[in-house]
Amino acid sequence: MKIQSARTILSTIALLALLSAHVDAQANTKDTSSTASENKKVTSQEYRYDKVYTPLEQPTPVSGADTESLTGQAADSNSPSPNADFSENSKSSNGTSHATSNLKSTLDTQDLKTAQRVQKYANTTKLSSSITVVSSNEFWIYDSWVGLVQDIDYDGYYSQFSVEFDADTIFANVPVYAVLYLGRNGTYDAIHVSSEFFIYGEDSTDSFVIESTLVSGFPSYDYDILLELYDAQTEQLVAFSDSYDNPEFAFVPLESETNEYVVEESVVIVQEHGGSLSWMTLFFGFLMLLGRALVKPTTNKAKIARTR
Repeated sequence: MKIQSARTILSTIALLALLSAHVDAQANTKDTSSTASENKKVTSQEYRYDKVYTPLEQPTPVSGADTESLTGQAADSNSPSPNADFSENSKSSNGTSHATSNLKSTLDTQDLKTAQRVQKYANTTKLSSSITVVSSNEFWIYDSWVGLVQDIDYDGYYSQFSVEFDADTIFANVPVYAVLYLGRNGTYDAIHVSSEFFIYGEDSTDSFVIESTLVSGFPSYDYDILLELYDAQTEQLVAFSDSYDNPEFAFVPLESETNEYVVEESVVIVQEHGGSLSWMTLFFGFLMLLGRALVKPTTNKAKIARTR
């Protein structure tokens, strides 16, 4: 009876110790996840026509009648074409090129608008149930593609990826911008607000590319992508694409760069918990020795009785 009681006590203590270690590990995992979610950082680069995009693009000039009927605005005779050589334009009385002056003013305005848009969407989230259904048939995203670029630890989750999309419109040329989101468990985080760029009717060569690197704050997960397109003149949402209408935007295996070195992080975590686990092991060993010491005298007495 004494042997069974000692074993029962030891088993109960061991079970409590294991439960304590499990709860502690879960608490640390939750703390790590919450810390990561509070420090989300993403860097992005934009490309167009296989080159790094800079907001120098201007709409291709068309006849005044066509522009007025398609965009509702008269053509600007001072707007240079995308391939215009500004050094050859006529100069103003103070020697400054009219085109260069107009271009600088346009870029300053675009920079200010982009900064305001980034401020508006930075660190914002939206639920999948709140995604707006766009009823306009004047703009649409014809196609979009996802490219997986960088997986440092070869675990199947990528810290760098690209989204390329071809947006079309019924108008000859319209300035637009895009907002890119990553979704997890029905919640979408805005990770990039693009520069302002033009789309040209149903041109198939005017696609735009956003290449993003998840620096921190994104645990390994199969994310959903949401892409929203806005009219840069009216700031209205005019088109979007998500995992429902584009399978490539569903279950994209991504993680932040801080999770690319998960082996090193695991070693650190083990070292942090090594002290508490070592003490628990020593305590358990001590209890085992104590149990044996209590059990041995009873066994010896039984042997002596049998001998007699």
